[in-house]
Amino acid sequence: MDKKIIQPTLRDPIRTYTGAANNELVSECGGRCSHPMCDYSYLSLRAHHVINHARGGLTIKPNGLMLCTKCHRLLHDGFVPQRLAFFFKYRIVSSRNESLVIDRTTADELVNQAEEIKADKNLNVNEKFTRLNDILIAANFLLSRNARYFVFINVIAAKVSILNDGASPLRSSLDAMLISMDYRRKWAQVLAANAKRYAEEIKQHWLALYFIHSPAVGFNARNRFKNAVNEFQRALDFLETMPKSKGSENKAQQLRSRLLREMAVCRAKKAQNSTKAKSEILTSLDMAEAIGETHNVDDALVRCVEGPIYLGELSKAEIYLDRLYGNWARLNPHLKAITMKMDAKLALAENKANHAEEMIDKGLKWSMQHQFHHQSYHFSRLNWNIKLKFQDKRDRIIT
Repeated sequence: MDKKIIQPTLRDPIRTYTGAANNELVSECGGRCSHPMCDYSYLSLRAHHVINHARGGLTIKPNGLMLCTKCHRLLHDGFVPQRLAFFFKYRIVSSRNESLVIDRTTADELVNQAEEIKADKNLNVNEKFTRLNDILIAANFLLSRNARYFVFINVIAAKVSILNDGASPLRSSLDAMLISMDYRRKWAQVLAANAKRYAEEIKQHWLALYFIHSPAVGFNARNRFKNAVNEFQRALDFLETMPKSKGSENKAQQLRSRLLREMAVCRAKKAQNSTKAKSEILTSLDMAEAIGETHNVDDALVRCVEGPIYLGELSKAEIYLDRLYGNWARLNPHLKAITMKMDAKLALAENKANHAEEMIDKGLKWSMQHQFHHQSYHFSRLNWNIKLKFQDKRDRIIT
């Protein structure tokens, strides 16, 4: 890498390309966007720093690249990995007359690869993101704009899922893990907000809905319940406006049930309109039972335990918890971990320290066995809450 285009300690006082420097970049790219597969050559051009100005990149010709407004936005939204800008620049400077070799990999194959990477438990978050970025790079050379956008939004959906659901293995400091998870949730919200408009542009309405739902989950995890309720309501409103297609009504009803109960639990946590929260939880359960899909019913039962705990209706929570344990054999491993967590929360609310500790111990072992790092974190926080609630002040050890 040419060190002359990097100023590692200070930012270049010249922020933008203007005048002669801008004209030189326009001449270099032939007056069109530097993205080789760009469909928007008619749009106005903007100069982009190959090495970001904020990271010490200088505002000089060797570090400049002309992109149309659309491709410039794509790059800053994360759909074009930053390192691909080096390829664009190299191609202009060194091989302008060479034909570009297009990767014939189909969009569906790239999306399948992204799903496999997301589900691979042997990769950590950084390794998954590196491989997903490789898919984004490959997608930039698909011939169809819609195919590129289809891969873009599916890869971003995979990244958002990894950030929301994944967590590092449990650390010695719970506060450090909380900060890390909070940062990931914020990053996921930014990615989802950027991806939604591209999903709508190519009429991928279900993915667009996912990108509304995801920030709501993030707000809930970060204890910003009012924002979460608003986002869940946005998702429900968007679901009602989505085009109806054959066979989609059952899927829409399942999502409607899920969004409703997640919004209700947020209301319960905030103690915001408890009457409405109770009604929404029960309506969600009725909808899930009417659909008949077992996983949806069991997830609704989990919320029927969680909501009453926050509302102080512990006897109702016990009834639904008994129903969950009655379905224990059919629960998937993740729902079993959540059921044990609900049991521990209920025991903590009822001041049953011994039972709470027993469930936390079981749940922590189960979560670590199945690499549910996020749930491991929650069990450890519950364990700390027990110490704060039941030990004398003189016995508390605050680290």
